Amino acid sequence: MRRIVGVLIAIALGIGVFVLWPRSTDDAPPNTEASGTSTTTTTTEATTTSTTDGTTTTTEGSHVVETVEEAEGILRELWFGWFEGIYNQDEERIREVVILEETVETAAQNFGQMEFARAPALDLIDISGAELLMTTDECIAVWAELDVSEFRSSAQGSSGVYVLRWNEDHWELLSVWTSRNDIWEADCESLL
Repeated sequence: MRRIVGVLIAIALGIGVFVLWPRSTDDAPPNTEASGTSTTTTTTEATTTSTTDGTTTTTEGSHVVETVEEAEGILRELWFGWFEGIYNQDEERIREVVILEETVETAAQNFGQMEFARAPALDLIDISGAELLMTTDECIAVWAELDVSEFRSSAQGSSGVYVLRWNEDHWELLSVWTSRNDIWEADCESLL
């Protein structure tokens, strides 16, 4: 059963990477030099999280997410880490925001191939239509549309269920499902 869940998770992550991958290959490879962007790890052990200029301020307490706004903030920071890692070709940055090593390996295999119009920035990640499908102290499932076209002009907005898991004292992205009717609930129940 664990093996089947693992395979399904890997497939879901592959779909998520495909959905967010560039639609054309005409653009030049991204600049691989450090761009001076800040590195932010989502380490929310809090009920209140605020983000200003790429830094996260937290208030001690529970890490249960109770509002759509909190979920959007966490999701935005995770995707910022993902794209910042791709942009800078930094596997460690990607490891900070995703759970599965297969996801890191997939990203690393494609370094230099994803086109960027400019460096990723937290405030350039647009999340709309968010809806909390599940929230526990171990898992968040959020339906939302993600648009990163401000720094990836070839990207199109994509909707999906984003499954986040509490892992080693912070939230990390586990999987992306393209339909609300997919079996994303299993990701919230799986052992890490």
